[in-house]
Amino acid sequence: MTLTQQTEPPAPSAGPTPAAAKATRTAVFTIAVSIGGAFLAQLDTTIVNVSLADTSARFGAITQVQWVVTAYLLALVALMPAAGRLAARFGPRRTFIASLAVFTVGSAACAVSRTLPELIAARGLSGAAAGVLTPVATILLTSGMPRERLGQVQALNGSVMLISPLLGPTVGGLLVNAWGWWAVYAVNIPLCAVLLLAAVRLVRKDTPAGEPADGRSFDFLGLVTAAACTVCVVLAVHAFADTGLSAQPAFLVPLVLAVLSGVVFVRHQLRSSAPLLDLRLFTHRVYRTAATNIFCLGFVLFSPMMLIPLYFQSARGESAVTTGLLMSAGGIGVVVAGLACRPIMKKIGGGTTVVIGIVLTMLATVPLTMLSSTTSYALLCAGLAVRGLGTGLTIVPAMTRAFQSIEPRSIPDASAQLNLIQRIGGTVALAVVTVVLDRSAEAHHGLVPAAFADSFGWLLAVYALTLVPAIALLVADRRERAARAAAAQ
Repeated sequence: MTLTQQTEPPAPSAGPTPAAAKATRTAVFTIAVSIGGAFLAQLDTTIVNVSLADTSARFGAITQVQWVVTAYLLALVALMPAAGRLAARFGPRRTFIASLAVFTVGSAACAVSRTLPELIAARGLSGAAAGVLTPVATILLTSGMPRERLGQVQALNGSVMLISPLLGPTVGGLLVNAWGWWAVYAVNIPLCAVLLLAAVRLVRKDTPAGEPADGRSFDFLGLVTAAACTVCVVLAVHAFADTGLSAQPAFLVPLVLAVLSGVVFVRHQLRSSAPLLDLRLFTHRVYRTAATNIFCLGFVLFSPMMLIPLYFQSARGESAVTTGLLMSAGGIGVVVAGLACRPIMKKIGGGTTVVIGIVLTMLATVPLTMLSSTTSYALLCAGLAVRGLGTGLTIVPAMTRAFQSIEPRSIPDASAQLNLIQRIGGTVALAVVTVVLDRSAEAHHGLVPAAFADSFGWLLAVYALTLVPAIALLVADRRERAARAAAAQ
């Protein structure tokens, strides 16, 4: 007689286990908190600009009040190179919470400032915190994320980061009109408090818990030389916006110091066993090409942030609130890009997506080269929406491809590098736009529509030049895919 062992069929799955469900909730909250923190830091760069006139009425001349913006930017770029090492040393979650707490304190200090030096110092503190917060938010978002999901989360993150500068003027204008200059700083306090509470209670813990994530010593020489280089670059760019390429000390001195400190920084990083930033990441073809795109795309992203609001306000006489509402039309395109970017990248690749995005941006810029005092607002809003779509299809794929091309352990270094490159690219873009608009306004005797039309004509040519690194990324993508296919065979 043969005995047949009876086996019961497996019980139907009752759904995810409690542990899996908790891990999923933790991941969702981590993504939400990371994006929220970066959103606040990005929003703070534009929301304050519309309050400068009101701030000037309270504290003095606009030339002095301008240091409120300059101090924030200088502190931000000075601390940003250290973000990756701080996250590696103390853990992304701890670093995120600490930088967000300092950002909250800085915002509160700005809101209660009674003198201009107090406001500038508090703004510098906020900028230093934002310089760490922005890249660390990306590190927290992407740490432990599977490679195949990087595109999805980066598309979401990129869309929010592109929308925040567009919302800044609108939100800032509403706050200033309702309560005054201090409100643009005070609004951060409750928002930061909510994020801090969520980060402490809901964000996944650093690994290993309770211990430093990295035992290597901190590279203070690297931090000093990196800060000196980036700050001097920003000062030289600002001086260029004021004086052009003339041999003025305000331009030449920071430029020379930037070159010298940059050389020392690069030599030290390549020789150090514990560098502040891993510059060897640039030996990866895709990463290097994507980083070049991120710098060049600063012109695509930041140049209209100055020209279009000025056109609405100076040439068409619109208020700050109306200008912000008109600018928000670009957010429609950004949202569409965020939804479409991942499937497009999956189908045609990141490099091709960037090329398409630049072409769309150029097409949307063509009507802006023919601006007049009667240009239809419907046409402008439609163009801004298409422009938002094109911009979303450039920055997000470039950032995604950069992260996908490296090992997960290199993400902290890459995040600090790419955020810094994007910030410097945007600063250079704003300086060039300032010079171009100044020359155009001089030729047309004021900030008239023709001056803005000429400026966009120059920018259209610059956008065409950004196709060169985009095509290089496309080629690098195809070579990488060919190499993977050959290795698989």
